[in-house]
Amino acid sequence: MTADSDTEREIKLLVEGIVCTGCATDMETVMNDMDGVVETSVNYQQGIITVLFNPSEISENAVISKVKSFNFKTTVLPGND
Repeated sequence: MTADSDTEREIKLLVEGIVCTGCATDMETVMNDMDGVVETSVNYQQGIITVLFNPSEISENAVISKVKSFNFKTTVLPGND
């Protein structure tokens, strides 16, 4: 997943507690249905969710809030765009 630097940003979050592919798939589906989210990838084995989004349509805080709404402990990883 690579952000188009002119229109997209990528954020990576450490999400503790995802234990199966079903949870990961559900999170990807919900996130990808959000306006402004281009693509979501969840690696449940590493506990990392990567979200590619268009900041003119959705804020980074809204992306983070939605991930937190799944009730997992969530930490923004350093090195985000």
